[in-house]
Amino acid sequence: MTQNAWGFAHPDCRGAAALLFFMDDLARVVNQYLGHGQLSEEALADAQKAVDALLARYVEIKAAPEAFDNESIGLALETATGPDGQVGAQVALRMSPRLEGLIIEAQRQAHSSAH
Repeated sequence: MTQNAWGFAHPDCRGAAALLFFMDDLARVVNQYLGHGQLSEEALADAQKAVDALLARYVEIKAAPEAFDNESIGLALETATGPDGQVGAQVALRMSPRLEGLIIEAQRQAHSSAH
């Protein structure tokens, strides 16, 4: 798979694998809109629209209905104090506990099968 390919376009994007592809795609979207210090309310709104569209795409292709159907992911800007004491903004992902649990389990299984 090339770096330009989206996970939802991969033929194996089903079930637990879809959760892993989704996390890669989600990171790609967030970095595209909010990377490189672009942490503004406008950029956050644009990123939220892109995340909503990405989730809708996974629902549309029925990648893992038990995971994605009727779910949402919210983005928020939060302030955090770094180890050097400076306060900065960071992006927080807010997803349902069910979706989060399924993603964590898929990552755990992928990690354990790689060892």
